[in-house]
Amino acid sequence: MTLFNKIKVDSTNFKTPQEMYQDNRKKTINGPLDYQSKMIDAYMKKGLHAKDVALELPTGAGKTLIGLLIGEFRRRKLKEKVVFVCPNNQLVNQVVDKANNTYGIKAYGFTGPLRDYSQTSKAAYNRAEVIAVTNYSSLFIKEPFFSDADVIIFDDAHGAENYIASHWSLEINREEHKELFDTLVECIRSDLDYTQLSYLKNNEDTIAAISWIDKFPNLKFHSKRQEIIDIIEARANKDNKLIYAWNNIKEHLNSCNLYLSSGRLLIRPYIPPTMTHEPFRQATQRIYMSATLGESGELERTIGVSNITRLPIVDEWKQKSIGRRYFVFPDASFKPQEYKELFIEMNKKLPRSLLLVQDNKSVKSLSKFVQENMSSEIFTIEKIEQDFSSFVNSDDAIAILANRYDGIDMEGDKCHLLFINQLPNGTGLQEKFLSSKLAASVLFEERVRTKLIQAIGRCTRSNTDYAVVCIMGEDLLKTLTARKKIEKFPSELRAELEFGYTYSEGLKSFEDILLAMDALLNKTDEWDNAEEQILALRESYIVEAHSDKQVSNELLNECAKFEVKFQYAIWKEDYESALNNIDQIISKLNGKALIGYKSFWNYMGGYVAYLIYQNGNESYYQIMKDYLDKAASNALNVSWFKKIIPNKEESKENAVDIGLMDVVERIEEEIYRDGVKSSVKFEKRVEKILTLLKSDDGNKFEEGHQELGELLGYIVGNSDEHSSPDPWWLINGDYCLVSEDKIYKGENKKILTKHVRQALTHEKWIRDNVQMLNREATIETVFITTTKEFEENVDVFGEEIYLVLQEDFVDWAQSALETFRKLRRSFSERGDMIWRLGAMKILEDNRMTPADFLKFIRQFKLKDLGK
Repeated sequence: MTLFNKIKVDSTNFKTPQEMYQDNRKKTINGPLDYQSKMIDAYMKKGLHAKDVALELPTGAGKTLIGLLIGEFRRRKLKEKVVFVCPNNQLVNQVVDKANNTYGIKAYGFTGPLRDYSQTSKAAYNRAEVIAVTNYSSLFIKEPFFSDADVIIFDDAHGAENYIASHWSLEINREEHKELFDTLVECIRSDLDYTQLSYLKNNEDTIAAISWIDKFPNLKFHSKRQEIIDIIEARANKDNKLIYAWNNIKEHLNSCNLYLSSGRLLIRPYIPPTMTHEPFRQATQRIYMSATLGESGELERTIGVSNITRLPIVDEWKQKSIGRRYFVFPDASFKPQEYKELFIEMNKKLPRSLLLVQDNKSVKSLSKFVQENMSSEIFTIEKIEQDFSSFVNSDDAIAILANRYDGIDMEGDKCHLLFINQLPNGTGLQEKFLSSKLAASVLFEERVRTKLIQAIGRCTRSNTDYAVVCIMGEDLLKTLTARKKIEKFPSELRAELEFGYTYSEGLKSFEDILLAMDALLNKTDEWDNAEEQILALRESYIVEAHSDKQVSNELLNECAKFEVKFQYAIWKEDYESALNNIDQIISKLNGKALIGYKSFWNYMGGYVAYLIYQNGNESYYQIMKDYLDKAASNALNVSWFKKIIPNKEESKENAVDIGLMDVVERIEEEIYRDGVKSSVKFEKRVEKILTLLKSDDGNKFEEGHQELGELLGYIVGNSDEHSSPDPWWLINGDYCLVSEDKIYKGENKKILTKHVRQALTHEKWIRDNVQMLNREATIETVFITTTKEFEENVDVFGEEIYLVLQEDFVDWAQSALETFRKLRRSFSERGDMIWRLGAMKILEDNRMTPADFLKFIRQFKLKDLGK
């Protein structure tokens, strides 16, 4: 036994990471590869001394090796303490395994509570003898062990937004924190309109309730902040997750926003102020490895850093994919209930498959289906993380994972069959508000696209990998194959998608899909032909011109650094500097696609000017009003932008104008729901509606009346209660059209006095029962019938009731549906401000706005029958 261990001295006689790695005798691979080496060269030339540097590496391009080599180089050459940060524990374990057993680089994993870290691991890291590998949550905590890291390497930085932002995000869930949720709603209820309050008070499971999102005005939030602080302080200490986030923001509520939804409240700053977190701020270098650096400043907003040195993907990998995918789109030919059999048959072809879904509810329902119809062993994320080898070695297994669109590597023969069942989840309330209310989806489309690219690449991690990728669900199909969407994907991936969709379209049976699957798996001559087609498509897409949306991305990219600077300025209450940065942002947001986002920043300008005014500078009162006026003029779907301007009256006619955008937003959802690749579903709805409206059966007419309103973007309702109204259509919280539908039969048909009297009660019924309406809302009552003949005194009771004949209503409906066809033809994607503005123009030109509908209804009153 040796009394004293020999001190190990790391050699530093090398100039580059590649030279250092050449002497590594523990590695089991030849590397780095040529393109990996080129990225390292770019780092050594441009990024070695940068404070923040981003490396763009495509999915499956071996970014883990590149990151570890750079970290190992700095650890040995510069004696720096290096931390490699992953999104989750499963990835931490994966990186540690590859580092030690494949790359021959010594790395220790740090997961779980700090008290569980081994003394040996902690000592090795503190002496810079190993690379520490941990998760985002272990870095972004109050007192992390890694408080003095010299180099922090962030893996999958493009997907880090939720991990980082949660550090400064107080999310109050109705189910988990009912008392706190309800108390906060009561606190702000005096500043809510009836529509907002109804969604917050009633936990309804309707499509409208689930999709509803709004923002509590910052001016009102500012005035309520002490009450809100007291409410949260008294209750948040019951939940460690709440109290941690709350302690990070409670002294800075002026720099935070409050978002509202039917099930959640969210208080957070617009951009996470990561530089206020000392372990992050003090690092000598922060390295962000990402599948895409993006073109719209997404990385800067995600990380909360204004200046990042970007090292883009090496040229030869810009348009190429890793491995080969054959895409299957069952929705292109079959109904969802029909392709359950396809799922079973595809799984028979291979021993293991991976199924990615959006949430745990989907995991449960799909697990139940597998248990009832298949013999496969089911692996959840917990089981995968505990014993990944059992899945890899199984001859009949399906991994069903919720919201894990990245971080699961199934390289080689681990898995060749991937099912993606739903769009990536994780869209926060802030993103939903900007996308739906302000039509600023252009701001987040890169994020969604990157998540999808990550998901698609789970089973193709190297050039020799191959996989069958089955895309299930119409929403996912639209996002991947819609013309304006697919053009944004890298050329080779786009070619794979186009090839797969074309082959999937119009199939009569599943047999062709299974045969094509066999062709890929067995590398047949038929697949060689398919390979040639994909590569030919790739080459044709490489030379295509870029889309117009790039202009918007460039402008957003220019804005990003000023947005980050704004966040830090308002965080430290430097309101003059915050306003200067807002002016820089507004000056750059030009173009129709950015109108909604520009209105958001004008609104924020008004809020910051208000804070300066509150601090005693009277001249900023008018400045505040000017910003808010500009915000309101473009934010057509956020009515309170105008209402928070002091002493500014809003006329009834303006309310109808605002209702136009309300209707357009809902029409957008109807178009998306019916599908944009084909008009079959829409035309079936049209045929059904017109058949019902022409019916002489009163119940069928009512049904058609209700379905027409829903299709045309109105909020519709009906009731089976005795003496309740027939269908009512809401434009918004200020306007409602309620009807009494009477389809009289026979030759001597007449409007009956009792029916008119019944119609007179509808306004009160609506006010008593429809909570979405504001107290001062206008309610118009219309009597839709088949005749102008009437009983005596009908005209006396019909003083305030409008009359419309069934045949005239059907004519109007046909014109409305033809206008709707024009809207469908011009449709691009959800949250596209350019489409919404064009849709408004189409409705105006065709006289089909809510105001035009009111004019149509108001042409004739029952009181005029006797004249």
